Amino acid sequence: MTTASPTRTVLVLGHDSRAFLAIIRSLGRAGLNVHVGWHRPDSVALRSRYVRKRCALPPFHESSDEWLGALLELLQRERYDLVFPCNDAAMTAFHRHRDALGAHARLCIPDTRSFEVLFDKIRTNELARAQGLTLPAERVVASREEAAGAIEALGLPIVLKPRQSYNPENPDEKLMVWKAYTREVFDRALASLLRAGPVTLQRNFVGVGVGVEVLMRDGEPLLIFQHERVHEPLYGGGSSYRRSVALDPRLVDETRRLLGALRYTGVAMAEFKLNPRTREFVFIEVNARFWGSLPLAVAAGANFPLGAYQLLVEGQVRVPSRGRVGIYCRNWYHDLAWIRANVRADKRDPTLATRPLWRVLADRVRNQLLLRERSDTFAWDDPAPALAEARQIASMLAKQTSNALHRRWLSSPIGRRRESLRAARVLKSARSVLFVCKGNICRSPFAEVQLRALQPTITVASAGYYPRSGRPSPAHAVTAAAEHGLDLSAHRSQRLTRELVDQYHAVCVFDHENLMTVRSEFPDAAGKIVLLGALDGGGLFISDPWGGELPRFRACYDRIRAALTRWPAASG
Repeated sequence: MTTASPTRTVLVLGHDSRAFLAIIRSLGRAGLNVHVGWHRPDSVALRSRYVRKRCALPPFHESSDEWLGALLELLQRERYDLVFPCNDAAMTAFHRHRDALGAHARLCIPDTRSFEVLFDKIRTNELARAQGLTLPAERVVASREEAAGAIEALGLPIVLKPRQSYNPENPDEKLMVWKAYTREVFDRALASLLRAGPVTLQRNFVGVGVGVEVLMRDGEPLLIFQHERVHEPLYGGGSSYRRSVALDPRLVDETRRLLGALRYTGVAMAEFKLNPRTREFVFIEVNARFWGSLPLAVAAGANFPLGAYQLLVEGQVRVPSRGRVGIYCRNWYHDLAWIRANVRADKRDPTLATRPLWRVLADRVRNQLLLRERSDTFAWDDPAPALAEARQIASMLAKQTSNALHRRWLSSPIGRRRESLRAARVLKSARSVLFVCKGNICRSPFAEVQLRALQPTITVASAGYYPRSGRPSPAHAVTAAAEHGLDLSAHRSQRLTRELVDQYHAVCVFDHENLMTVRSEFPDAAGKIVLLGALDGGGLFISDPWGGELPRFRACYDRIRAALTRWPAASG
């Protein structure tokens, strides 16, 4: 094992059970003191034996300097040898303040030009095209008008990509890549993504996700590794099961050309789609930071975190330059979701990366018997994170089962009648009502102003449990409300608090998620939490129109108004 002086100390910033935990273990095993920050309280990575210190830091937000002052104080006090930001939020924070933060510690982030290109999907593709990489047919649009005819030109399903996955102006919201199979989903995804800027529309390429992972100095690879996805989400996203494979010279060449043009230094993963039958491929994107499948690389002997430390601190990389082929690594938590989706999916659809259940089970047994199966979280020298994850999975499954049974009960004739009677009883005596949905920008603010108009003697307010206040209602919400003679243009969201729940006689929610979330957070208030949909003869749940087009908002607001017109008369 390659070791380092125990006096060396690093700071790792993140929270997940993949890259964050893999970096902690890689550096801890090498004898480095590992401090962590910007972690979630329930992160299983915090259970690792290699975490020497947890650092409490305010979260990064562009509108506040509190986090920066606290981080600068920490760096000055601890004098870290290297800082590892592990996710987009941390990378963005360090990029925007690299001069101030870099004055107190070395930073494992790309240089300014590389960051500005590789964290921008449009600029990345422009550079890739200039370097002769193979890309899918695409169109960049900045408005709905510019997207006209895209489906006819690129076909369905069509892939929609935001310019950036992370928006520092709205750090709580990750901008996702969409794969739209219908025009309705395309319109909804486009409307959602355009709020953050231009959108790239791409022709869907049927293939397997492949990653070429590198540690580079001035555009030359010092460590290189390739993996292939075995289980990947059917509609896009990070993989839950991968395997190490032999290097494909074509993909390696494209990776070197792209990153070589930037004289790139640091770690990165170039992602491709490869058709296993025709061997055709297309370039997808670059992760210019540590990536989700990092545990596989480390398990296969491609020790990127330690290699990055050696390069940036010691100036010489001593870890092996390649990893072993034929090693598999599974994320237990995400693979359960994949297996469930795979079982339910249409196996006849060639655009979905489904697999027969017998092959899924056979692979698992064979790989374990051949001792080539690894886990993102379990390690013999560090079992605590996996045990914590197992408890989380058991809790999640129990909660999902309970929620499904409860939802079925509420939807039954007896359950619905009981909920209707309970809602009428609670609301009949309520002189103040708080409407609660997830974000407090669509359903609850409309219900608030509509009930105020219908029942002026009742004190009304609204809130949401989404962890950010001050957001306006979307344009379609304002338009649909105006058609009812109501004004949402000045509305700004507020976060649900204990004080608000205690202040109002009744809390009205809209769907099952609202109901269970609010009850879970405020169990002592369960008796006054009711479903608005229980008041009329429609469905018990009123779905969220967020991300939809104007007709969806109109239908939602018509339904809310219909329920509010059945408001029970006050007793006495």
